Amino acid sequence: MQALDIVAYAKDMEWEEYLVPESLDEALEMLERYHGAARIIAGGTDIVPLSRKGAPEIKVLVDITRIPGLGTIRLDGETVKIGPLVTHTEVALSGLIRKRGMALAEGASRLGSPQIRNIATVAGNIINAQPGADTLIPLLALDGSVKIMSRQGVRSVPLAELFTGVGRTTIDSTKEIVTEISFPGLRTGEASAAMRLAKRKTLVLPILTVAVVIGVDPGAKTFTKARIAVGPVTTTPFRCKAAEEILAGSPVGEEVIKKAAADAAKAANPRTSLIRGTSEYRKAMVAVLVERGIAMALKRLEENNG
Repeated sequence: MQALDIVAYAKDMEWEEYLVPESLDEALEMLERYHGAARIIAGGTDIVPLSRKGAPEIKVLVDITRIPGLGTIRLDGETVKIGPLVTHTEVALSGLIRKRGMALAEGASRLGSPQIRNIATVAGNIINAQPGADTLIPLLALDGSVKIMSRQGVRSVPLAELFTGVGRTTIDSTKEIVTEISFPGLRTGEASAAMRLAKRKTLVLPILTVAVVIGVDPGAKTFTKARIAVGPVTTTPFRCKAAEEILAGSPVGEEVIKKAAADAAKAANPRTSLIRGTSEYRKAMVAVLVERGIAMALKRLEENNG
């Protein structure tokens, strides 16, 4: 939904003002001016449905889509940096992200429908803070972080420290703006993969999402790096650190992979859900998806080395 479409739509909503700043400083001033009643809008795929449900505290929208420089994907040294206006489609198709963080491209390609992916921003997916979100899990495995700007300055927060519960983060949306998402780009000898289990391929929430990042020493044939993220299995996106420790430093082989996958399933604590299935089923599928994710990442390493 473009800015003009939202303006037309706003006539039927309870919003009192729709503002279009030309700089981040101006956007922050607008947020401050309305004392908690204003919110940032970029894609609008989260805040518009929220407003339709009657969120009484949202009276003003601050549209940041005309601020220059916020829609880029770039490599800064060895760090991949993504602007807050970058959509899921742009991430899914980005050659840089497919090369340096394939799991994120895979996750972005599976969210919603093409129409949603063309509009929804990755920054919005992070702020929405659902524990199984399609880009959050890959970004967590990729050791991602976000840069957050307020009138007091700029802070950088690792994703592992950002989430406090379902739909909750340490970001104050009434005063702060996510200005950048970043992660260390994967290097030679490293690969990633994302797995999704859902009743259909699109338009439904995932039963499970798993992302895996591995590094392998080709000479010693051992795992040099392992990061495994899973959701939704707790109230926040979850890193399986004990499973990662089983892999790191171990020889590459089926036995250690199965052991790590089983440990990831053991650490997961999904609730029984009418939508997603029983806790027992979902725990079992964590092991399956982790094992498949590691196998896919290893296959990509072999293809790259070939």
